[in-house]
Amino acid sequence: MPYVIPAMFLPVLYVVTGIAGPAAAFAPWGHYIPWMLLAGMILTYIFDDAGLLRRISYWAILKTGGSFNGLLYGLMISGVVIALILPDIASRTVLFVAIAFGICKALELPPLSRRASAVMLAGVMSALTPSYIYYTSAAQTLIAWEAASGSGYTISWLRYLLYNGLPTLIWCFLTILIIQVLFGRAKKEHYKSYFEEEYRKMGKLSIKEKKLAVISLGLCLFVVLESYHGIEVGWGFVAAVFLCYLPGINLGTEHSYKDANYALIIFVASCMAIGAVSNQLGAGVFIAQNLQPYLSGGLVHMVAASWLLAVILNFVMTPLAAVSCLSGPLAGIVNTMDAPIVPVMYAWNQGLEQIILPYEYALILLAFGYGYISLKHFIGFFSVRMVANILFVVIVYLPFWMIFG
Repeated sequence: MPYVIPAMFLPVLYVVTGIAGPAAAFAPWGHYIPWMLLAGMILTYIFDDAGLLRRISYWAILKTGGSFNGLLYGLMISGVVIALILPDIASRTVLFVAIAFGICKALELPPLSRRASAVMLAGVMSALTPSYIYYTSAAQTLIAWEAASGSGYTISWLRYLLYNGLPTLIWCFLTILIIQVLFGRAKKEHYKSYFEEEYRKMGKLSIKEKKLAVISLGLCLFVVLESYHGIEVGWGFVAAVFLCYLPGINLGTEHSYKDANYALIIFVASCMAIGAVSNQLGAGVFIAQNLQPYLSGGLVHMVAASWLLAVILNFVMTPLAAVSCLSGPLAGIVNTMDAPIVPVMYAWNQGLEQIILPYEYALILLAFGYGYISLKHFIGFFSVRMVANILFVVIVYLPFWMIFG
């Protein structure tokens, strides 16, 4: 059954059975998150049509030398840049995986080879990993902090960047280093010449690309200045899409909004509704009471336990469902124990990103489905990444957060 069907049915079921009223079941549609994600999808198509995404990717690859390793790091650099502008993680993944697949084909990398696995893994990681640098770049982050607001916790875009930007940036390049170490090196010849030729074919910046660059700069200023204008940052992305369709700007096309994945928006809103209805029914308090004994302890224990809980839940729930259902109770536990919220919520989100098998995360399954990543390479990389992640959270993130209070 397509996931959108139960996603449509669930909030209706809440209302007709009397479990919750429309105000709770459809509350997510009054929040900026679904609208921001839809705007992000449309913006992604607009950027792709203009060629700006591919230009940024090729530029970053050339700046890192054009070698095989430079290709991997260049993809990640472009991912860090693009995550700031385009908030929809699913659309970014589709585009980055397509770029990585195109590179594999152009460089004639054999399917299931070490090189092909490396490029495809670097592509999908370049879309996913930078998402946690910025507050608005992953639905999981937004939903988690929205749930935490019920326990009195709020965080601004800039403060989130201060707490998580630098360590997550380091983690992004550590992820590429893991790929580099696991899958070896390749000669520099041929790769640089290919990207130079592709970049040359794109020519100078077009009028469309220049218009998009100006809108992107304005959008960046809007999110950075959130604490001054007081408008929730998600609405800025909706305004950016509106600007793209104004006469005289004409960046958006009919296909930009028709091809958007509306089913995913409904799914996200339905997942958020689970959390809203759970809170109304008091389920969050019940869950918190049962989880608290396992999370009680020092800060290191609490961070590690929340990370481990997320990893375990990944085997039975989607990340969005888990973050919608349990972020509120988790924040409530942290509140009762008078512990700092940022380390726990971040470790929780990082844990939800850790997988072993492709089926655990639909966006990563998309990359695996191209048939260029060996299952052996897939399991090997994500197993090493999982161990490295918890060590990085405890050894690097925690001291960093302590320094910044």
